[in-house]
Amino acid sequence: MSCPHCGQPLPEASAPVCPRCGRDVSSTLPSVEEMAETARRGAEAAGRAVQNVLEDPRLRAKLPGGSLPLLGSGLVAAAVLLPGLPIISGGIGLPWSVVMVAGSVLLGAREWRAAGRPVPEPLSRLANMAEHPAFLPVFTALAVTFAFLSLGFGLVPLLWVVAAVVLGYVQWRVFEASSASDPELRGAPGAASLKRWVLPAAAVCALSLLFTWGSGLQGFTSLGGYGYDRKQIIEVDPQGRRTGVEYEQWDYGWRPGVSTRYSTYSMPGRARAGAPLVVVCLLSLALLVSVPRARAAAPVVLPPVLAGVVTLWGLLGLSSRLGPLLFLAGAVAIDVALFRAARATRERPETPDTSDTPGPAAG
Repeated sequence: MSCPHCGQPLPEASAPVCPRCGRDVSSTLPSVEEMAETARRGAEAAGRAVQNVLEDPRLRAKLPGGSLPLLGSGLVAAAVLLPGLPIISGGIGLPWSVVMVAGSVLLGAREWRAAGRPVPEPLSRLANMAEHPAFLPVFTALAVTFAFLSLGFGLVPLLWVVAAVVLGYVQWRVFEASSASDPELRGAPGAASLKRWVLPAAAVCALSLLFTWGSGLQGFTSLGGYGYDRKQIIEVDPQGRRTGVEYEQWDYGWRPGVSTRYSTYSMPGRARAGAPLVVVCLLSLALLVSVPRARAAAPVVLPPVLAGVVTLWGLLGLSSRLGPLLFLAGAVAIDVALFRAARATRERPETPDTSDTPGPAAG
């Protein structure tokens, strides 16, 4: 048995204290800090693995201009269009499909043009929309949203996840190269407290969408079908008298007739109307509390509005099931954290600027 704090082997399995670090090992449950550290190390290891794959020169050599956004746009287009085939399911609905395909085309045209490849003039003019600084972050947020909402087994969920990883990695590189990643900005007043409350609460809200929120009734209507009919055969003689021979005969054929059968099904939170918008709101809140520069540049009312949308959506779907209760608990935690942060900002005394205040007159 090893010490859960320092990792060194314990001389006795029942030892209450580690002889090397002196910490209590009598409890087998890890602390919150230890679980957070384990999660952080796991995320860093996964990030290094993703970086090694996406920065592999062999992969970059196969992409025009070595463009990872071009790869991401192609993966998104494939994830949207493949469910149009009869044998593949997992669509995101016609309106969102149009939005994501249009975004993929614009982003792909932008990257194709940047790689020096010819692009038709009308498409090239439209691709200028993808040059806006907010285009790729919004497109990436939507890709991450549908990757989460499509989680499952199959080709389409896998394409969404890979697309989200590729585009998310591109955005992470942009963030690391910007001034928003300055450690001094990350340590802005109130930033640590907001992150400590909002990020776990947003994760709880997202996790609750995977639980059952309700049930529905689905009907299947049939216009007929092939089947068997049982007939009782009684033999008679030419005069119509019974011969005493009786037997059953099964007749197979088409049986016309309209019939409807109903069955119930469970509906997770991510299948509710408005779920993509709510996930985007949660991602936006996570971004605002993680990047103080983004929070400072955003309108003051944006975080409360996003939190209000999340809370209202949770209230509209409230029931006694675990999923809605978890979601509402996370939403309320976000509201409380934002309220406390706003109150602390109002109560924080501002330091007056005395640089232009005239000093005392010389005697």
